[in-house]
Amino acid sequence: MESQEQAAPPDAGISAPVAEAAIPWPKQDLTPLATLEGPAIQAAHAALEEALKRFPKESAGKCAFSAQALEVVIGQEAGWYFARVNRRVDRCPGFGQGVTGLETDWFELYAISPEGEITRYPYQP
Repeated sequence: MESQEQAAPPDAGISAPVAEAAIPWPKQDLTPLATLEGPAIQAAHAALEEALKRFPKESAGKCAFSAQALEVVIGQEAGWYFARVNRRVDRCPGFGQGVTGLETDWFELYAISPEGEITRYPYQP
């Protein structure tokens, strides 16, 4: 009987080896941006997602309305996490000093309960 084995086509979901030069792996110890416990990271992520939901849908895909233009400050008090999401449009190409039409001092404040429920600070807009 003839062998039914066939080589997989090149696009059959088999990943090609990644060239080591493509990833600039640290040669020394990793320089941390911050060290956070898992629940703090989850709280920061939840706050970031909630803030992104508040941006206009028609602005999706624009840097000034993306995670690239946001930063999260996380704190903890009495078992609750508090996350302030700051807008940083200066991180977007073409934005910086003299930005017009955008709020550059915009922020959102969220409380994340020990059970993981998230609540936006009650102010408008």
